[in-house]
Amino acid sequence: MGDTFFSRFPGFQPDQSRSATEEFSRLAYHMNWNTGSKTYKREFVNFASAEFVYHFDIGNRLQNYQALCQELRLEGYFASITQCRKALTKAHVNLFDLIDSRRTGAIVRKFPSQIALQEYTRDTQKIFPKRAAKEDGFLKDLLRRIW
Repeated sequence: MGDTFFSRFPGFQPDQSRSATEEFSRLAYHMNWNTGSKTYKREFVNFASAEFVYHFDIGNRLQNYQALCQELRLEGYFASITQCRKALTKAHVNLFDLIDSRRTGAIVRKFPSQIALQEYTRDTQKIFPKRAAKEDGFLKDLLRRIW
């Protein structure tokens, strides 16, 4: 987890073994942020962006895309970013689960359809902030409409 994000909050000790959403909830409690407040929302976007960059910015753009395709067990060899992006449009994964796979070593759950992903995401409230996802072209390829 990016220590840079958490270093801004005195007295908070990050725990890499927790899921990203649990860790942010713990931070929000530590900082007395009310769910839904402007501060909570702003910091949640900052947190989600920082987590994704920390866990997925591992090399050049093509290497990042290829590593993600491999991690998601997508069939085929992808020699270009365009090939990777095309394959990723067919993958249905929760973005926080994807981050947690890097945090905790859990295998990323792939959903058979966008509807199944939507239901899971709504039920668990693991909703990655759209603003954070759109800032990163790499992540944008996995963004799906939830509502």
